[in-house]
Amino acid sequence: MIQTKYAIVVVTYNREMLLQECIDKAANQTIKPDCIIIVNNASTDKTKIYLNKIDDGSGFFDIINLSQNIGGAGGFAKGIEHAVKKDVECILIIDDDAMIEKDYMERILQERQRRFEYKAFAGTVKVNDKIDTFHRRKVSDIGMLLRNCKEEEYLCACFECDIASFCGMVLDVELIKRIGLPHSRYFIWHDDAEYSLRIRKYSKFLVVTKAVLAHKTKINEIFRPRRYDWREYYAIRNRILLVKEHGTILDRIINAMHLFVHVIFRNWVFKLIKVDHYDWKYENAIVKEAIRDAKGNKKYVENRTCRVRR
Repeated sequence: MIQTKYAIVVVTYNREMLLQECIDKAANQTIKPDCIIIVNNASTDKTKIYLNKIDDGSGFFDIINLSQNIGGAGGFAKGIEHAVKKDVECILIIDDDAMIEKDYMERILQERQRRFEYKAFAGTVKVNDKIDTFHRRKVSDIGMLLRNCKEEEYLCACFECDIASFCGMVLDVELIKRIGLPHSRYFIWHDDAEYSLRIRKYSKFLVVTKAVLAHKTKINEIFRPRRYDWREYYAIRNRILLVKEHGTILDRIINAMHLFVHVIFRNWVFKLIKVDHYDWKYENAIVKEAIRDAKGNKKYVENRTCRVRR
């Protein structure tokens, strides 16, 4: 019989209906959590009303209402910091759009009890009933380039990966105390990859394939060639910071080349020939700002959607 105490950390922003479903799934696991910590990232919809309604004073729902949106990275840092102070052995980390099946934690805790050499676990992420391999990845020894785990690997009961997203990540509390909290300054994107690289120093992730969650993300139509939005600033800046912190000189060189070919040169050419009758000024400005801020290694993140605007 499994008697592991665990907490769940959920970060939410302006998705009240999804949050309700997420919390219902989390609270009704076959092995019930000891508490659910919900970090409300200054939502402006009816999220706070819903959270006030479920807060019965028992402590099962531990609600943190933030005064400003500090992004997913900041929200997870706050929630995990709160969770490690609880009397629990491990923590499940999920977004508000992650719907875990009722036996998600039972399956992971079974493997945790049996495979004590692992301190980090993850499950299978599905979008529209199809495995989304992006959430479980491996990192190359040279260049720190990431590649998705192959779909065939999910045919096994378990397999290892280097990088897991915060969509269904389960960590031992003792491991968290060793590696610290996610970097809040990342705001969004690559925060989970950077955290995974710190985890990898002590444990690979064991992916328990029958522990399944449905990721109710919006599948945006991707135009070719793809244009940027404000989030791309964080994708570029945080990737540079990640390699700077964890990589070698060779890794930095390879990533600089990759950035030049796939981002800088691409946008410059598109601007020059006005691909799709578009000026590409926004994309070029985003890249310049991200590179400048990464070189400056800013220790903070402003509550903004990037200074560059369309």
